[in-house]
Amino acid sequence: MTSVPPYEGCPATLVAEALGGGPNPGQLGVIAARPGLGKTLLLVQFGLERLVRGQRVLHVALRDSVEHVRAHYDEALRAAVGAGLRDPAQAAIHVERERMIHSWLDRSFDATLLGRHLDMLAEVAQFRPTLLLIDGLEHGADVAALAALASARSLPVWLSIRAPESHLAPDLVAAAAAVVHLVPDGRNVAIHLSQLGQASTVLPQTLDGTTLHVARGAAPAGPSGPLGPEHCLLFSGGANGAEAAFGAAAERWGMREVNFTFDGHKQVRSRGSHLLSPRELAAGDVSLKYVSARLHRTYANESGLIKKVLQTLWHMVSRSQQIFVIGQIQEDGTVVGGTGWSVELARMWSREVWVFDQERLGWFRWDGGEWSPGQPVLHARYVCGTGTRYLTPEGQAAIDALFDRTFGSATR
Repeated sequence: MTSVPPYEGCPATLVAEALGGGPNPGQLGVIAARPGLGKTLLLVQFGLERLVRGQRVLHVALRDSVEHVRAHYDEALRAAVGAGLRDPAQAAIHVERERMIHSWLDRSFDATLLGRHLDMLAEVAQFRPTLLLIDGLEHGADVAALAALASARSLPVWLSIRAPESHLAPDLVAAAAAVVHLVPDGRNVAIHLSQLGQASTVLPQTLDGTTLHVARGAAPAGPSGPLGPEHCLLFSGGANGAEAAFGAAAERWGMREVNFTFDGHKQVRSRGSHLLSPRELAAGDVSLKYVSARLHRTYANESGLIKKVLQTLWHMVSRSQQIFVIGQIQEDGTVVGGTGWSVELARMWSREVWVFDQERLGWFRWDGGEWSPGQPVLHARYVCGTGTRYLTPEGQAAIDALFDRTFGSATR
């Protein structure tokens, strides 16, 4: 089967070509990976490919709100437009008209309930999807029942599931017509693909770790031996406080840095400074109403400084594989201040995100459901360092120790 991708590097087209067009109606496809590799974004890419062609898609989210999933689609659509999506205005209309998102957050879920839900949508809303997406299953879920549902409804189904990097449960492989197993490959993501229970093969193409589009050219080779500072690039903002401290640590270890800024922004670090143009800032545009809802606080001035700060954070996080933030985690799981938006972006995009809480004096990693204590190291080539302007001595020490743990006795 040969199909024309709707935009450059569309991962759904790549996978469909490798599968000979599948999964077909009545078949189940699985996207499996450890947390943080982009399962949700890839699932959204599969849905977007159908939507821009005018087909109906039902997206069932088990761990996220409707607003969270919409943000993923908005981001994927913006990236597709940047990659040459034909007729983006019509595509946006198709996405809104043909897509339905249902959140099962904090509700029980199984194949029987989902079947009744499909019946209700067909009867009440006259909505019959041509593709069903299920996001957020845990390893060990009853995949066989969902495969039976796909078969009974003659409906192609893609689902995402958390899975160990080295092992997939035999029942998962047996139930699926196709399994896409995502595995880190430098700053990109490799696709291990198996069909109908057969041994997996590794596709020659990799996916960009940020957009999940097909990466251009060959994936860059990872550094041999331990990761050195010369292999890494820090994205930050160069503002006083945590960002300046991250930048100083990067410079001390010989690590490259890019500090994004904009007209009217007070930047204390000039090393690696990059002035964002109005057009570049617009790429990270977001409604302050939406940010307010995500962070449970009020941001109202759409034309003010905070808007540009949030847009700048988008540039920092979107380019990074690991995000490190100095601040304070609140009871609702958000982080205090405007820098909390960097954490929300990282969580929406399933990036690895760590916060050093200056009140609790420890590092915490978002594991997909809660903040868990730990001791991070830099293991990615592209990292983001940001946080509060009110850096305490403990926060400073946490940044220094992070670099020390990572690079050990390397020459300063």
